[in-house]
Amino acid sequence: MKMLISFVLLILFTAISGMFIFLNQEKIVFVLTPAFKGFYYTLPEMPIGLLVVLSFLLGFLLGYFGGILSRFIKS
Repeated sequence: MKMLISFVLLILFTAISGMFIFLNQEKIVFVLTPAFKGFYYTLPEMPIGLLVVLSFLLGFLLGYFGGILSRFIKS
């Protein structure tokens, strides 16, 4: 049962992410640093929806690894 719920949640997350990316296709350039001698560090052009979904997944991954790290530190 737990595996079925996990699979349904994965399918649901994939569908919502795909819809979010499809509905937000405006491309932006994300500037990582201010200008330094006329040069900017940027990410390649990507849709806003993809940037938001990737940021969410990165935050989730950092929180997951932080939780694992805190378990090792407590032990």
